[in-house]
This record gives sequence, structure tokens and C-alpha cells, in this order.
Amino acid sequence: MRKRAREQISYLEYMNRENDFQHSDYEEELRMYRYVRNGDPRAVEEARKSFCARKQGHLSDDPLTNMKYLFVASITLVMRAAITGGMNNETAYTSSDYYIQQMDRCKTIGKVNRLHEEAVAYFTNHVENLKKDKIYSKTVVRCIDYISRHLNQPVRVADIAARVGKHPDYLSSLFKKETGRTMTEYIMESKLRAAENMLLDSDCSCAMVSAAFAFSSQSYFTKMFRQYTGDTPKKFREKYLQGGVGDAAVRHHEGGHGDLELV
Repeated sequence: MRKRAREQISYLEYMNRENDFQHSDYEEELRMYRYVRNGDPRAVEEARKSFCARKQGHLSDDPLTNMKYLFVASITLVMRAAITGGMNNETAYTSSDYYIQQMDRCKTIGKVNRLHEEAVAYFTNHVENLKKDKIYSKTVVRCIDYISRHLNQPVRVADIAARVGKHPDYLSSLFKKETGRTMTEYIMESKLRAAENMLLDSDCSCAMVSAAFAFSSQSYFTKMFRQYTGDTPKKFREKYLQGGVGDAAVRHHEGGHGDLELV
């Protein structure tokens, strides 16, 4: 039985080469799941680009059935990424069941594709909202939104206070009370999370990444990045390319990093 399986797999590999077929790039798949885990809306665009039979594979001779099989495999991994991002287990599994049941009723490939985008958007939005809905006041949510939109610029507490119409001292106290972090710490962590994605999703140099998020110098960026992840930006990227992204990319998100020394 095992010998026959090996022979059949070798034959499928041969046919894939003959038909110039390649499965989707591993890094592309990781990117989408990382976006879901971080509650990043770019997950939907990644899903749109990568979820198709031409990239995902041949699981059935019937095109519609093939896409349905691929849907189940993809949503299972999306669900796990959302759980890693903080989604409640039961909610995640129930949501996955719901979308798979909806998929089972689809009569066309187009409807399967649209439902897949909807499901990815649902899981991603849920994780994104979790980051805002930890009993945060409207004022703090506005601060978080402002920070996320201005990561490519120097972000100062005074600027945020002016935007939301609060005194800087009051705002700093409120933010720390509700989030458990100072606003400066939150700004730094947000920049470093975004820098992670840029390091993994592009070929930009460390100097370019540092500049993209308005760090005062590359050396300061490297220092803060090492505090946050345990690795320099260069080492972090190397671990990813060597297949060690699991430890490198999620360790600090699960509480593995200490307090950032913002000096």
C-alpha cells in the first residue's frame, strides 16, 4: 500500500511538472494566516489572490467539489490563526462550522470563492475587534485608531491628545488605566509589529524598514526590535527564511517579551 502511494505521488509530481503547475508559495500562505492572527484587513486581499485551484491543487476531478475541499482546508487553518490571535475557541469552531455548512450549499465556484473571502474577513475582523473591545472607552479606541493610521510618522502623545480633544496628562492616565500600557509603549509595539510584517513580506533592507516607521536611527530600531522579539531584524528574517517563523514570529505575541525600555 505504501509503495503504491509513493508511486502515485511521484506520478502526480510528474504530471504537475508536465502541466507547469505549482502549488501556492509557502510564504504567501503564511502571510495570509499571519494577517488573520494580527487582525490585519490585508488578509482578505491575500485570500483573494491565493485561493484558487490553479494555486491550491487538484483534490477532485469535479471542479466545484475540488474548490469545496480546498475551502475546508483553508478555513480550518484560518480558524486556527484566529484562535492564535485571541479568538475564543468555541466561537472559532462554531464559526468554522457555520461557513463550511454555507459552503456545502454553494452551487457554483464563484459562490465558493466569495464565501471564502467573507469567511476570512469575518475571522480577521473578529480578531481586530478583540484588540479594541477589551472594555476600552471611545476615547481610547480613537487613540488606537490614530496610532494605527500614523505608524509611518513620529507619533507623539501631544498630537493624539489634540486629535481627540483631551489634555495629554489625562489621556495618558486613561490609556494606561484601560490598556495596562503607556501610550508610548503601545506606539512602539505597534510600530514593531508592523516592522515584523514588512521584514517578512518584502526584500526591503533593515535601514528601509527603520525609515518606513520613522525610527530616529537604524541602531535604535535594532535595539527596540531585539527587546521586542529577542532577535535583531536581520536574524528575525533569517529565522523565517529557514523555516523557524513559528517561534520567531509569535513568541512575543504570547507574552514572551518583557517590558520595552523606551530610552
